[in-house]
This record gives sequence, structure tokens and C-alpha cells, in this order.
Amino acid sequence: MKNKILVFDIGGSFIKFSLFSQNGFFKKGKVVTPMDSLDDLIVTLEQIHSQFVDEIEGVAISLPGIVNSTSGHMVHGGSLKYINDLNMVEVLEKRFRLPVTIENDGKCAALGEAWRGALQGVNDGVVLVVGTGMGGGIISQGKLLKGHHLSAGEFYFIRTNNEDADNLDYFLGFQGSSLTLTKNVAKNKNLPVGSVTGEKVFEFIEKDDPVVQSVFRGYCRNIDIQIINLQSVLDPEKFVIGGGISENPLLVSTIRQELEKLYSESTFNFIYAQIEQSKLGNEATLLGAIYNYKQLHNIAL
Repeated sequence: MKNKILVFDIGGSFIKFSLFSQNGFFKKGKVVTPMDSLDDLIVTLEQIHSQFVDEIEGVAISLPGIVNSTSGHMVHGGSLKYINDLNMVEVLEKRFRLPVTIENDGKCAALGEAWRGALQGVNDGVVLVVGTGMGGGIISQGKLLKGHHLSAGEFYFIRTNNEDADNLDYFLGFQGSSLTLTKNVAKNKNLPVGSVTGEKVFEFIEKDDPVVQSVFRGYCRNIDIQIINLQSVLDPEKFVIGGGISENPLLVSTIRQELEKLYSESTFNFIYAQIEQSKLGNEATLLGAIYNYKQLHNIAL
């Protein structure tokens, strides 16, 4: 019986996929994301789709870039540089012969948290996703905030200084990424770049390594500075921290500690930001893609 949705979370490194029914996710998997061409991406998606074609009634997709989820048109695909000014829904519906929906990955994370995660019942909230870059999404007045150009929540492009405008080192997307954290730990520990993972960072911290603890607190403090800025602009009820390394509670607890220090060091009366760990982990984006499908096709899930 075709009563399931096939959901894809297409990232810059991997494509995660799963079937979804009213009982939740099952048959999960992931493959490497093709970075060469749109044709290679479509072939990869078709190969996965062919495994489940007799079970599914539609396809829900999360992916990077500027996305018009209503029309299916994509301005660009972010790290997927071969996606540029095309209607992705039309392309994929011709291949799958099924309804297809798409939405930006950070916005999907926000939708997922609002539907079944830490932003349930919250009218105004911000999700920050800490991955190989930092992205996220905004819930405003109970709805996903997209913005006039569909780029609301593109936290990656927040600049952190006024020099060297095209240097990605000064973008929040880079400074807030797990990749920056692991690279800085490797540099300060005189270890080969690429030899330090997020798990290794937390191992150092748990062993009271003073060098890594200092790097980690500095990393969290940089994120906190932008949380203060976003609180001043958006005034959300809460921030939710998601992404791979957020699954270790040390990240959120240290972000809170460093934020308290920033507040205590200032004479200004800031509105204190409330920060929570994601309740959904890596499922937030997948759930958001499903919720986008649910909204656009008006189905019960």
C-alpha cells in the first residue's frame, strides 16, 4: 500500500534518506552526494527511489540553496553549484512520476523543531544548525520566516568584521562550523589537520585538556556574540542549537556559560537569550521536509 513518504536530506557531503509513515522513520540510509553534475544527482536519487517505488506516495526533499517551496523554483543550490535557476520540482516529478516538495535545509530544521521538537508551541524561535557550516531557520509568529528574497535565516552569510569582505573566515557560517572548531583544536595541539573530529574534541575536554578547553570556549563565545545580535534583531523566545556536535550536551552548556559571561561583562540591559539543545538531533531536517510536504499537499501525518 502506497502510504509512505520518501524523504531526502541532500547535504554537501551525504544524502540521507528514509521512509516516513505515521509510525515515524524507518529504512534509513545515506550515500555520498554527487558534486559533479545535476544528472549525477538525479541518477543517485532515482537509484534510491527505485528501492521504494511500490511503497511511496510522494517525495519530500531538503537541500541547500535559495528555494521557492511553493513553485519549486531554485535560484541556486548553495554548495550544489550545478543547481542554478531551475524548477527542481518539475525536473524530479518527471523522473519520479510522483508529487515532490523541496525546501531549504536550514528552514527544514526550523520546521521540524516547530512541528515535533524544541519549538513546539513557540511563536518566535531561531534554530542554529552547527555542521560543516552554520545555517538555520526562523519561526516568526508561529510560521516559517522566508523573507522577501527567500533567504531569511541564511546565518552563514553574517559577516563578523568589516575587512576582507570575501574572506569566508569572517563569515558566521565558517566561524560557527564544527570544521572550524576541529581545525583550531588540531592547530593548537600541533596535530595534523583532519586528524581531529568532533568526538575527539569532546574527549580532550572531558580529560580537562586546558588547550582544547580554551579553544572550545572561544568558539562558543563567537557563537554567543551572534546570538546576542540575533536576539536584538529578532527577539525570539528561544534559540535551539542543532547539528551533529550539538548532540553532546557540552556544546549547549558551554554556550550558555559563555553567554552569561558576556552579559555580566556588559553594562547594557540585554534581553537574555534562552538556549536549548535540539530534541530531534539529525532528524530535525528530515522531519521539516516531511512537514513541508504535509503543508503543501494538505495531508494528515
